[in-house]
Amino acid sequence: MPLSSKQFKEKLLKNRNRILWGVVIILAAYFIYFVVINASRSTHGFATYYTASKLLSEGENVSRFYYDDWFSGNVKRFVSEVYEIYNVNMPTTSLIILPLVNFDYSTARIIWTIFNFIILFAVVLFLIQKFNFKEFWTPLILILFLSYQPLYANILFGQAYILIFCLLTVAWYAYVSGNEKLLGVAIGLIFILKSTSFIFWLFLLVQRRWRSLVWGLLTVSVVILFSLPWIGFDVWQTYAGKITGFVSNPSLNVTAYQTLHSFFHHLTTFSKEWNPEPLFNLPLLGNLLSILSLLIIVAVSSFIAFKQNKCEIAFGIFIIVGLIISPVSLDYHYTILLLPILILIN
Repeated sequence: MPLSSKQFKEKLLKNRNRILWGVVIILAAYFIYFVVINASRSTHGFATYYTASKLLSEGENVSRFYYDDWFSGNVKRFVSEVYEIYNVNMPTTSLIILPLVNFDYSTARIIWTIFNFIILFAVVLFLIQKFNFKEFWTPLILILFLSYQPLYANILFGQAYILIFCLLTVAWYAYVSGNEKLLGVAIGLIFILKSTSFIFWLFLLVQRRWRSLVWGLLTVSVVILFSLPWIGFDVWQTYAGKITGFVSNPSLNVTAYQTLHSFFHHLTTFSKEWNPEPLFNLPLLGNLLSILSLLIIVAVSSFIAFKQNKCEIAFGIFIIVGLIISPVSLDYHYTILLLPILILIN
């Protein structure tokens, strides 16, 4: 006898946990399969980190990393089929793969992928425990992670944003538990590896977390001083010049960059190569809208953080703000949005 609509709904609700865990198992199997088939893939992203660390270990001048033709030529030494440049990565980003430079590219890529898989697994379990998700929420959270495209992009390209996500989780835990020292050290480490966390210096400032600010700046200073014999000091001037010129690069107008800058300039700025059909060609308007929206978002976020001295929502807001005001946020950068998503769900 066929079930009535009411009986079907009752049976569905009764077995919802089993159904959700079944979905988790299927997605987990696919995720593991995806990790395995891409573990040693030759792609941009990891090619940058590996080449930079390899050149650093060989004693090359890090300032030369910012000369695109020179760096891309060296990438070909290790990954002949990939064209890649150092772009606007920080000089200290070259430290990320330094422990793996004695391995060949493929082996280093496999080790890096396994490392990312392990720390992702650990941080997911940690977050589920700390947020105290129960019943059907646990499989739902796992489904969120296992179906989240930026995570797959990180694995595919061997990017560093799973590591950044884990360090941000450490920073969040330090924030909610009142560990000012750990908060500062975590923010400092994130900043030294990737400039993703630059907005968090403002967060610490407006929340008047002076101890965290001091520990963060101290962490950055120690790493820079420690790396001076290899990285040098002049490279920071080269990096500053690269950043200044990069903001006006027409390649940032494409929709692959999911940022305020890209959004407004895609609509208003003509480029024969990168943006041949804008809505209208008024680049000054694009600059004005981009800067104005940036200032408004930062001001409102800072006001919220100033008024709410210990607020997880404020912490999550600054993660989001850091992504959308950066001119170079691509899909894999959005891995770090998982933390504010969980904060909102909680």
